[in-house]
Amino acid sequence: MFDVEIFCHNIHNKWLVRQFETFHFSDTVIAEKFIPRPDISIVFHFRDIPLILGENTIQLEPFFAAPIIPQSIVLNFHGTMDTFIAICKPTVFSRIFGIDLSPVQKKSIDLPQHIFEPLWFELSKIKTTEKRIQHFSRFVNSIQETPYTPDAIDIFYDKIIEKGTTTLLKEIIKDCPACQRTLERNFIKRTGVSPKTLMRIVRLCYFWNKIKDENAIDYQDMVFEGNYFDQSHFINDFKSIIGETPGDFFNRNLTVVKMFAGQLEGQV
Repeated sequence: MFDVEIFCHNIHNKWLVRQFETFHFSDTVIAEKFIPRPDISIVFHFRDIPLILGENTIQLEPFFAAPIIPQSIVLNFHGTMDTFIAICKPTVFSRIFGIDLSPVQKKSIDLPQHIFEPLWFELSKIKTTEKRIQHFSRFVNSIQETPYTPDAIDIFYDKIIEKGTTTLLKEIIKDCPACQRTLERNFIKRTGVSPKTLMRIVRLCYFWNKIKDENAIDYQDMVFEGNYFDQSHFINDFKSIIGETPGDFFNRNLTVVKMFAGQLEGQV
């Protein structure tokens, strides 16, 4: 059984959190793609821990930050799992905890043990998701005691999320209260990717939702809306991130992919 639940943020944590997700898993093995998302996941595994499959298999940690990644990876779920995930704004999380999200080989970012190990232990003793959310919210609000004020990197990130589907990067930068060199130098440390890579991920996530809802691929529409040069540019960009062409990807069973992406809850 693979059981996924999704919970919205609330007034106490929305300055940082986009949503919460829980994975409960037992009695089978699932290997499927994790598609790049434009946010960071703070992951707590309380029982068995999944693997990242590839040329070198990577064993994940009991707790870690999963940063924005530029290409899809394959996750292997096995054994018995109880996993709690907080989907967060990367620029905010990295700023309040002073964590550098620059890319690392193992695809996960180590979190400070003295801060997060006690939190992991406390969450492991809590049995309901609602109470875990409350506890996590109290924890982050104890770190950030005053109302959070976005800085230039936060504003830049938010504008890419809001406008990145159809607006050119140079136009977005014009609206931000800092020079381009400063923004681009610090952006990768606060998100794990360049502004250009984040825009590519935002565009493809938008098209994925659009195709999912409309059950059709209109390449002309994709090229126009995404400011691609032509259809080949769109297909090649999609394949470089997802690892499959749009035709192959959307014509197979994507139930587990959607669960991994925080788009679908339920059981398989």
